[in-house]
Parts: sequence; structure tokens; C-alpha cells
Amino acid sequence: MLQKLHKNAKTNYSIRKEIKESDLSVSALAEKFNISWLTAKKWKERMSLEDKSSRPDKIRTTLSEKEEDLILFERKKFKKTVDEIYLTLEKDIPNLYPQKVYRCVRRYGLSSLPEEFVLAERKIRKFRKYTIGYLHIDTLFSPKIAKKRYYIFTAIDRVSKVGFLWISTRKTKEMGARFLRKVLRFYPYAIHYILTDNGFEFSYKALPKGKKTKKVHPFDVVCQENKIEHRTIKFKHPWTNGMVERFNGKIKSKVFKRYLLADRQDLETKLLEYLNRYNFEVRLKQIDYMTPADYLKNKFNKSIQPIVC
Repeated sequence: MLQKLHKNAKTNYSIRKEIKESDLSVSALAEKFNISWLTAKKWKERMSLEDKSSRPDKIRTTLSEKEEDLILFERKKFKKTVDEIYLTLEKDIPNLYPQKVYRCVRRYGLSSLPEEFVLAERKIRKFRKYTIGYLHIDTLFSPKIAKKRYYIFTAIDRVSKVGFLWISTRKTKEMGARFLRKVLRFYPYAIHYILTDNGFEFSYKALPKGKKTKKVHPFDVVCQENKIEHRTIKFKHPWTNGMVERFNGKIKSKVFKRYLLADRQDLETKLLEYLNRYNFEVRLKQIDYMTPADYLKNKFNKSIQPIVC
């Protein structure tokens, strides 16, 4: 039997069972096992051999059921730490502080992350250290709006985490090059490296053997003009570009799954609202709990401007 004993316990399950089944008096049992009379009486009369929980019968907390659900959602869905949950919800929950968040997740058995998640995190290889100017670029498509599909080109800086996006009706090589020119105008510093997948909007590498070409892709033409090294991920290895994939996931959960979009203008408004909120309001653990805009300004003395429709 697996024993789970209180750290100050004077008896184990075997002694407790012997006390419970013994015909000796409480005083005799206390003397025999070198324990107090009260301890001997407790285990003589108790039905179970396990220690009772020291948790109060009635929990006193100022958190409402809805507020607790918000905390637990952030913990379960995004695997956030106590500090990250506090920074995310401090504006939504009054009088919130980290210890209150910890007590909440502890009550529901979430004070420690699941072991499989921790082990997976340890296996993730860390990025090599670069300065600002290393972009991850990708595309995602929107839900159909009035029976029409839109494509969102996204970019995020590996170091500063500053994000950028642009909406297009097509996902072609010309659109890829056009997006890159917009990216270069947005970021207030030189771009040295760009990492993309092998999509046709970024590269010719995915062309079948019979259609291989020696032409320079329009995206690479822009890279060459600006002395940028364009790198592509290994085929069927999308996690290599995981930083922008995660950014795309945030866009899907914060915009596509949250709003019923009426038209392209509505889509663009909601996307830019989220982008500006991400760049100027969301504090990230990876950059010392600063917003991307603050981190860029404090660490590199560079500034970006909110994007308007």
C-alpha cells in the first residue's frame, strides 16, 4: 500500500492498524508506541488509516466562479505560469495578485504542469542567439467571409517579438514579394535573416522535378536587393518555424474564433486591433514581461507606430 503521511506524523499505516485492532487501553497503546494519549485515542476511534486533509471545510476567497474559470482556462489552455496569468488577467479581475492566482490553481490540482508537457518543453531546442532583424514569416487563411477566402501574411521578429500582418485576396509569389516590401517599411531596423516555409509564395523549392526553374523568385529578388539571407525550413518540418506558427495560432483564437466577420473591412479592422494590442499591450515572459514595443524601445532604442486601417 502506498503511504501518504503528514510530514510530522508519529505513526505509519501499520502502527495505526495495530492500534485500531488492539484490545489494549488508550493509555497502554500510547506508552507502547511512545505517542501521546490523544494520538492513540484518535487512531483507535478513526475509521480510516489515512491523514485527513488540513484544508478548511469552507474556502474563503474573493474570486467568483467566473473569475476562477478564467484563471483555470489560462492555465489549462496555454500552460501559463502564475505570473503570466496574473499579467494577463490583472485588468479583468479586481484586486488580483500572484498569490491569489497560485491558491486558485492549487485548489484545483494545477499547481504543477502535467509531466508530459514539462518533458516536451525540455526537448525543445533553444534558438541560437541573434540580435533584432531575424524574421519568421508565414501565411494563414481566414474563414470564408461572404463566400470569399482571404489570406493573411504574418511576420514576427525572433528577438523583439514585434509582429506584423497584411491581408491579401491571393497567395501568389507577387503577393509574397509585395508583403516583404511592406515588412521592410514597417520594421525600424535592418532585416538580416528571414525564415519561411517552402510555399510557392516564398520559394520555388517545392516545384516538382519536371518544373524546376533557375529563375530567381520575386521574394528572393527583394531579399537580394536588401542584402537579406532567406532561409527555408526542411520539408514537412513546420515546427522549425514554430514562432510564427504560434503567432498565427494567437490570431486564430483571438480573432477568427471570437468574432463573426461581416466583410473584408471588418476582418482588417479586427486583425489590426489585435496586432496593435499585441505589440503595445501584451507583456511576454520571453522579453522580461515587457510588451514588444517597450522591449524594442528599452533594449534597442527603436520605436514602432500603431497601424491604422
